[in-house]
Amino acid sequence: MQPARVPEGVRAERAGRSLDLTDARTLTAVARRVGLRRDTSLGQHFLVDREVLDAIIEALDPGPDSEVLEIGCGLGTLTGALAARARRVVAIDIDPACVAGTEITQRANPNVTVLEADARTVDPAALAFTAGWLATGNLPYQLTGLVLMRLVEAEQPPARTVVLVQREVAARLAAGPGDWSLATVAIRSLADVERILDVPPTAFDPPPAVHSSIIRIVPSAKGDPAIRESMLALAKPLFQSRRKTLRNGVSRALGGDVAGAASALTNAGIDPGRRPGTLRLDEWALLARAVAEVRVVTR
Repeated sequence: MQPARVPEGVRAERAGRSLDLTDARTLTAVARRVGLRRDTSLGQHFLVDREVLDAIIEALDPGPDSEVLEIGCGLGTLTGALAARARRVVAIDIDPACVAGTEITQRANPNVTVLEADARTVDPAALAFTAGWLATGNLPYQLTGLVLMRLVEAEQPPARTVVLVQREVAARLAAGPGDWSLATVAIRSLADVERILDVPPTAFDPPPAVHSSIIRIVPSAKGDPAIRESMLALAKPLFQSRRKTLRNGVSRALGGDVAGAASALTNAGIDPGRRPGTLRLDEWALLARAVAEVRVVTR
């Protein structure tokens, strides 16, 4: 009887060699060992492209003193690359099988801690990160907005965040005025966003149905939190009808007060025929103040 064939990934681990987790066969071997069935509803499309992996590390640029939070570690492909550069890596995943798999693939890296945690609720402060900490990960696309908002709104946000997101989301978040969304306003009011690299579905195993992009997010100087809050409160109803003019949207935000909307837009120096996606951050702030003044007068 022929002996059972041991998968290459398992042989490498037994021999103490570093696993090549950009090899789909190695990933499959580790996944089988921990009983992982790829759940695409959890965004489990694992990175298997070495060039994309290197691009993420280069964009994040962790140093020997860096502390890194990795969101959605999968089976540790990015984790290992981070561990080679950073002082401390905390890798989180919501799937216990992924946690078990990453613990196996990273057992030779004492600077890696793997936790079962939900990126929507994890508290960076509770992980004892210090100023200048970094964040990265291959985000589940349906959770991108929630996770990014939690990062940029943190009391001590990461100095740099480099993540893989859906290409269309990356384009919108990094867009110039003219193609903004509510999420663009919310994130760009706290941070700068740069689109680094577009990534094809073939860079993942299994391939997702969409293209992806690497983006880098860096905190910018924060303005008055009250002004930001009023900006977002105004932007939300306006973006619900993003194809309609500001004249229409602002009047609806003012309960149908057409004259009040005209006054607010005039005072803010904004053409009422423009649409919400064309406004710059400074114009959102001007318009939010002008709308607030109209509400005070009409009370």
